[in-house]
Amino acid sequence: MKKLLTWILCLCLLMGTAAFAEEEAGDDSFLLKIYDQSGLEISYLRFDFYAGEQYMGYVCSTPDEGEDFYRCPYSTDNPEELKDLRIEVAYGVSDLAPEDAILQVMMGKEMEEHKVGTIEQEFELGKEYDIFLIGEGGEYQLTINNEQ
Repeated sequence: MKKLLTWILCLCLLMGTAAFAEEEAGDDSFLLKIYDQSGLEISYLRFDFYAGEQYMGYVCSTPDEGEDFYRCPYSTDNPEELKDLRIEVAYGVSDLAPEDAILQVMMGKEMEEHKVGTIEQEFELGKEYDIFLIGEGGEYQLTINNEQ
């Protein structure tokens, strides 16, 4: 019974995350759109948020149906934390379907993940940012388009 309740809770969390991810950037949030041009075999992208050294949480993302980007929303009621915000990005690899792999991460299971970079800049609430994951010769980098 406990395992069933855990699965239901995780599913509710996943559905809540998916529902939020469909929204655009608002007055209390910003949105990253990550376009994969790396050629990597990615099951999902993981974004770990830090305000200075304090861990703030994470988002795991796969492209929504019909989209060619990974969506990463971030909301806050304290705009001051955006000054020190750092986002560490990793990609996850799994034989599971992407949604199942994310569910496993949410349940605390270890997945094969590889860091691809860190995003450090002062983000503004209400904005969307296009970021490109580019890979060449085994090296990967994240480039951001600030012209929005």
